[in-house]
Amino acid sequence: MNMNTSELQQLKMAWLAAEEAGDKQAQVALLRDHPDAQDELIDFIAAYHITAPVAETSVLPLTQRAYATALERVFSDALVAANLKELRAKRGLSLVQAARGLRLGVDVWKKFEDGVIELVSLSEHQLERLAQFFEVSSEQFGRMLNSSYAAMTVNRRQTAQAARSSEQGPKKQSFAEAIEKSTMPKEEKKDWLS
Repeated sequence: MNMNTSELQQLKMAWLAAEEAGDKQAQVALLRDHPDAQDELIDFIAAYHITAPVAETSVLPLTQRAYATALERVFSDALVAANLKELRAKRGLSLVQAARGLRLGVDVWKKFEDGVIELVSLSEHQLERLAQFFEVSSEQFGRMLNSSYAAMTVNRRQTAQAARSSEQGPKKQSFAEAIEKSTMPKEEKKDWLS
């Protein structure tokens, strides 16, 4: 396919607008006029009809979350990442670039990628600020943080007890604690903790 993600997203939005207007001819024209995007559009249309709620009042919260997740996958499939390290990589940023862009110490950002920072220790404002930098929602950022973890390496000469304790992963830490222990400048620490 020669079409970029932005163009495909515009076609999906045009199809949705035609759906809301009840304009079936415009929907057919979109498919006909864009043969290079037909497969993706057909998948999108199928997903739309499968996930379309029957009636807003009868939809359970679980179904609403599933519907929102399905739409998120359809519209931002190129941007979805499993964890924060993958998100940073998809944005084309090095560890240092991400830390600088966020005005965090590299050590603090590394703790995010390793899943050391506890999601519950972030204020709504801090979470929003982190998510905004990567152009994702707070919920997406939180899911990726919870999915982040350090790669476990085991030295063959390690004792069995040491190997078991390292399998438990790194000790969790609050965001404030990570900031306080960091070598970040005082102004940046204050900016994040205020």
